[in-house]
Amino acid sequence: MTTQYKQQYTVELNRQKKDLMYHILVNTDATTLDDVCNEIINTVLTNYTDQSVRLKTMLKKTKENKDRVAKHALLFFALYQEPKTKSFFLNSKVPRVPPEKFTAFVENELPPLVEKLMNGAYTSLRAFVEDTRWTYVTL
Repeated sequence: MTTQYKQQYTVELNRQKKDLMYHILVNTDATTLDDVCNEIINTVLTNYTDQSVRLKTMLKKTKENKDRVAKHALLFFALYQEPKTKSFFLNSKVPRVPPEKFTAFVENELPPLVEKLMNGAYTSLRAFVEDTRWTYVTL
């Protein structure tokens, strides 16, 4: 590995350490993503006692599948719909994300992206996730 690559690797690693959301989106090791998704799934199943069979099935498939697109979609929907998800990232003595960037993303950038998906402007869930990832990473 050249010196430039080592330097870039160090910069990238530091960025991931300072921003959990960024880490979840760019790190190909899905361990942290899996942990966050499991937390979201448990919250949804606990808070919605009359869940549909389809909801339970889709949450189970998302949990068990290695597809990061489905897990990122779950995360984005949870950030859009569930206030507790936002709190997971922000509520601690040391926030797990840059508060201004994360709040701007959740409050200003994410809602129009979800609305576009719900209105059929995206041709696939993958396209939505890729756009949404890119939006967060480039803020």
